[in-house]
Amino acid sequence: MKQNPAVGAKKNSPQGAWGIYSNIAQAFWLTGLLLALAFQSGALGQANLNQLQQQAEQNRRLLQLQQQRIEQLNRDLANLDAATRQKLQELRRLEAEITRLERERAELTRQIELLEGQKKQAEARIASLQKELEGLRERLSALLQSLHRERAGRYLPLLRAESFTDLSVRSRWVGVLGQHQTDLMERIKNTVRQLGEEQVRLELLVNTLSERRAERQQRIAALAQNRQAVLLTVANLRQQQAGRQVILRETLQAQAQLRAELQVLQSRIAAELRRIAEERRRAEEERRRRELQAQRERALLTQRQREEAARRERETPAVPREVVGALQFPVRGGRVAEPYGFQGNDWQTLQGAEASSPIVAAADGVVIDSLFIANLGYTLTIRHSDQIATQYVNVLEPRVSVGQRVSQGQVIGFTGGGVLIPSDQMWFRVIVIDNNGKFRYVDPSRYY
Repeated sequence: MKQNPAVGAKKNSPQGAWGIYSNIAQAFWLTGLLLALAFQSGALGQANLNQLQQQAEQNRRLLQLQQQRIEQLNRDLANLDAATRQKLQELRRLEAEITRLERERAELTRQIELLEGQKKQAEARIASLQKELEGLRERLSALLQSLHRERAGRYLPLLRAESFTDLSVRSRWVGVLGQHQTDLMERIKNTVRQLGEEQVRLELLVNTLSERRAERQQRIAALAQNRQAVLLTVANLRQQQAGRQVILRETLQAQAQLRAELQVLQSRIAAELRRIAEERRRAEEERRRRELQAQRERALLTQRQREEAARRERETPAVPREVVGALQFPVRGGRVAEPYGFQGNDWQTLQGAEASSPIVAAADGVVIDSLFIANLGYTLTIRHSDQIATQYVNVLEPRVSVGQRVSQGQVIGFTGGGVLIPSDQMWFRVIVIDNNGKFRYVDPSRYY
């Protein structure tokens, strides 16, 4: 009794495909899990490294700002120092001017005191002369009174003269005595006048020197006020300098602390980089090991596939001559994306020109099976003879039904029925049935 190839296809085909697919999926899942763990570890390490680098960059910016602040403080201190030196020079100039003016004032005071002494001497001399003049006036007045009393008898002494010569001498002596008193009074008056003029001159000199001394005093007071203002300015500048120096010291300390923190961060970054490099090296070694293992597994799988294909080739009955080259390519405008036997598959993956590409019957025949699998879409099986059947997987919606006869090139559906297979691809199988009803999947490329 011949075995229905459709039934065999439904029993063996999905199970064999799913067995291989599950093994491959499990391998991919394990590899993906390891890669995900490595990526997560790398991501955590990278996040930590990024955080450290951000902190280091922030410290660098703070260091740059503090360096700018230090430079500005140094410029401020230099300006304050220059202003202080200028004010100190001005202060020294003011003090020198004040000292000079005080010396001039002292000299003027000494001269004024000297003139005051001379004036007092002149006043004393004037008083003495005036007293002497008063005495002369009194004596002269007494003399005049005596002369007046003796006016009537002025010649009486002359009558007592013993001779003419004696008379002449007496008369002349009286005249000389009066003239002498008169001359003495004139000289005293002249002296008093001269002393008065000298007193006036001395008074004028004293006033002039007093005015000059007062002017020096005013200038000294103004300079002293300026000196006080300069002293206040110098004190303010020094206070500002002290404040700037305190800020500079604090800024330098903060800068040193930031530099120390930056060195620590750079050390941590270097350690983190070494750790990440070590993890990457280990991950790379693990990846290479797994790739080598995967290559070995693929080589073993390829060897097994070749052995299985050889076994199948040995067990596959001879292909009828009338079938070779008689099948039509089932996807219009398509191509072979994966050959038969790729990764142990017993189908040929065909790719259309676009999603939902037309699928045509490879040869004349009868639709013997239409099976829907959620992940693979519809699977159509068409029997063309007692020895050949074809199977189409990932059909969107069949255009034919079971029992319907189809002709070669007739559209039987479109690609894109499943979710595990791209919408522009289809799995295509060629089934060869022997005389005992047993079937085998063979390479479809042998029948185009």
